[in-house]
Amino acid sequence: METSLILEKAHSIFLKPQGECCNRLPAGSRVQIIKRKGEWLRITWRNGKKKGWIHLAASPELSA
Repeated sequence: METSLILEKAHSIFLKPQGECCNRLPAGSRVQIIKRKGEWLRITWRNGKKKGWIHLAASPELSA
């Protein structure tokens, strides 16, 4: 499910769902969606070098 997406607002990135915040991505960052798990999205950025989770409730543009 490698879908490319450009973030419309800044997001916190988590190591695992409901885990600790490990990074933040600014608006305009290009990410690839790897998989979905409930309200969480597993993403990668920087050509696959970095990986993490985004919570969908905080991002209405990703919920579709």
